[in-house]
Amino acid sequence: MKYVDRDGDTWEERGDDVLVCVRTSDYAFEGVEKCRAEVESEFGPLVPVKDEPDLPTVSDVMDRAAIFQSAHALVKGLKWAEDASVYDVLSVAKWLEAGE
Repeated sequence: MKYVDRDGDTWEERGDDVLVCVRTSDYAFEGVEKCRAEVESEFGPLVPVKDEPDLPTVSDVMDRAAIFQSAHALVKGLKWAEDASVYDVLSVAKWLEAGE
């Protein structure tokens, strides 16, 4: 489980009541391990971080053939289909997916 301290630093449990700093504005401090009681007294209170579920990617929802078929149908259904190819649509979809 991860926690955020009063300074906004992120701590992650490593077991046996040990926390390690995994994100901080002071990069020299990252990777420092301390016992939970010490972290709470120096940097507390610790607030649990809720893990947000990862959003599915296009490839998680559709297989490669279905993506190609959908892109092909989209290109053929548009008036500018003579100038565009299915690869243009796939490139835009890949670019949009990378921007998440």
